[in-house]
Amino acid sequence: MTRTKLIIVEGIWGSGKSTTAKLINDHLTALGIDTHLFLEGDLDHPADYDKVSCLTNKEYQKLLERHSESVGLIRSITQCKGDYNFIDYGKHIQESSKVFPDELLSDVMQYDIYDGILPLEQHCEVHLNRWSEFVQAGLQEETVTIFECCFIQNPLSAMLGRYDASEDTITDYVLKLGDIIKPLNPSLLYFHPGDVRSTLKRAFEERSSEWQNGVTQYYTQQGYGRSHGLTGFDGLVEFLRVRTEIEMKIIERLLISKSVIRNDDLNWERVHQEVIQFVMSNREK
Repeated sequence: MTRTKLIIVEGIWGSGKSTTAKLINDHLTALGIDTHLFLEGDLDHPADYDKVSCLTNKEYQKLLERHSESVGLIRSITQCKGDYNFIDYGKHIQESSKVFPDELLSDVMQYDIYDGILPLEQHCEVHLNRWSEFVQAGLQEETVTIFECCFIQNPLSAMLGRYDASEDTITDYVLKLGDIIKPLNPSLLYFHPGDVRSTLKRAFEERSSEWQNGVTQYYTQQGYGRSHGLTGFDGLVEFLRVRTEIEMKIIERLLISKSVIRNDDLNWERVHQEVIQFVMSNREK
C-alpha cells in the first residue's frame, strides 16, 4: 500500500487541531520527510477557496463592463476554468500595495464562494473540482501534505451553517470528497470535542471579541441557525453539537484511514503520543 500523502486534522475550535497539525508537520520534518502544512485561512490553500469569488462567464462580462476602469486589475487576478471565472481578491489585497476600489470589491464579494450568492450546487461543484485538481497534482509529488479543517469543517460550516442543507446532502458531498482523495491514501485525525460548551469556551477565551462576534453571527443569523431560532453563545453551542453529530456519522462511513481522538481530561501528552503513533503507522503501510 502506498504511504499516505495527505494528513487531515479536524475538530471544532478549541479542540487542538491547529496545534496538532503543527506537531505532525514538525515531527515528519525532523525525520527528513518533505511536508507542506496548510492551516485554516491560508490563502494559498491548494484544495480550498478562501476569499475567492466565482462568476459565470456572463456575470464576469457584466463585472468587466461595470468596472471598465479596472479591467486590467480584474483580469490580472482572474483564473478561468471551464465555465467559471475565479477572482482571487483576498490574496491580491493581502499581497498588493495597490488600492482595490471599494465599489469593485463590494461587487466581487457578492460572488464569494463561501459568503456570496452562489447556489449550493455551484458551491459544491467548484470545490469538488478543486479537490480533484489537488489530488492529481499530489500524485506527481512525494510531499506529505497536512491540512487543518478544510475536509469536514468547511463543508459543514457552509452547507449546514449557511445553506441549511439536509444531512443527506451534506453526507453525500463529504463522501464524494472521500472518494476523490483516496488515491493519496489519506489519513484523518478527528478531535471529538466532548463537552462542546467547555471546548468552545476555551476557544473564546483565546480569541478576540471580533472573532467571537463573527462566528456567532455566522452560525446563528443565517442557514441552520436562523431556521432553528439559535441565538448567542448558547445558539452557537447547539449548532456545533448538531454539527458534531453529523460529522461522527460521516466519519463512520468514510472508507479511509481514520482515528477519532477524545481529550476530555486535557491530557495533551497522551494525545500527542496517540497522534504520532497513528501518523507513523500510516507511514509504515
